Amino acid sequence: MHQWNSAHRSLPNAPLPWAVSPLSPDPAPPALLAETLQGLQQSPRRVPGRYLFDLAGCTLFDRATESPDCYQARTELSVVHAHAGEIARRMGPCPELVEWGASTMRVIRRLIEETDQPVRYLPINLSAQHLQAQSAGLQHDYPRLAVQPLVHDLSDAHPLPPKHPQAARRMGVVGAAALAAVAPGQRLEVLRHLADALRGGALLATVDQVHEPDLLKRAYQDGHGLMASFNLNALKRCQRELGLQGDLRGFRHQVHWQAADATVQLQLVSPTQRTWVLGQGEQRIELTLQADEPIHTWRSHPWSAEGLQSLARLAGFSPGPCWQDPQSRIVVCWLQAPPA
Repeated sequence: MHQWNSAHRSLPNAPLPWAVSPLSPDPAPPALLAETLQGLQQSPRRVPGRYLFDLAGCTLFDRATESPDCYQARTELSVVHAHAGEIARRMGPCPELVEWGASTMRVIRRLIEETDQPVRYLPINLSAQHLQAQSAGLQHDYPRLAVQPLVHDLSDAHPLPPKHPQAARRMGVVGAAALAAVAPGQRLEVLRHLADALRGGALLATVDQVHEPDLLKRAYQDGHGLMASFNLNALKRCQRELGLQGDLRGFRHQVHWQAADATVQLQLVSPTQRTWVLGQGEQRIELTLQADEPIHTWRSHPWSAEGLQSLARLAGFSPGPCWQDPQSRIVVCWLQAPPA
């Protein structure tokens, strides 16, 4: 642990020397609402995966990842914990840390403890309220670290703010869950965006290599029902934002493994036929769901370390060392970004 990171936690947080954009509220933007409404009318019916991550969804997902059946987050943290010193030495002094898919911030806390004087942390996620809550706790613990949350998604290719003037380089972090949410057809484009955003720095990317259907199904069907609540929250959000009128009771949380493209597909299934109404007046839409008709929600696409490194080279990165757990389920990869 670096003394700089822990010795001054009781000091008040000094004003930031640059403007911080206000966070947008949690309600979905019009484009996402339109995509959700359109998806509910398609066959098969679907809700965009990003629509699941409002404040309630993020909170439920975080709790679900703590389930004994959910190996991903626990294993990722153990790998980073074991190798945080080596990773921090590679980062060098005074880095700016950027985390796409920031959630519980456990991994980034471990890296902050080992890193030599990090100057700023940019957590990125879809829920402004969730980011505010998590960032406030981190800022309290590390008052000398500037924390600037940003609300968008890994696949948005959204530009980052200018690098902090005191930062030696920009270091990116992408966890296994955020990377797995990227569809195979978008992977190269996303990596190219990251390579450009991190020029002169590096990316720490974690991949979930598990392709065992039973293990993956257990991970997404946790015995405490938290993943099911996370999934069902998408429809509760539709009630609030799209005016969905209809009974939500009895929906089954279902995990489907698609072997053809190695994808975990979360679904919501009604055991009986039911009719829903969305919107009002001229915007009123009536939907009839058949018994056992699935609504597709979140998708997770396992990677491999070799596949990530191969695409990363095409995107402009230079792959470095990798660290993994004894079962080689979770692999944390160092990817050197192109020169600034």
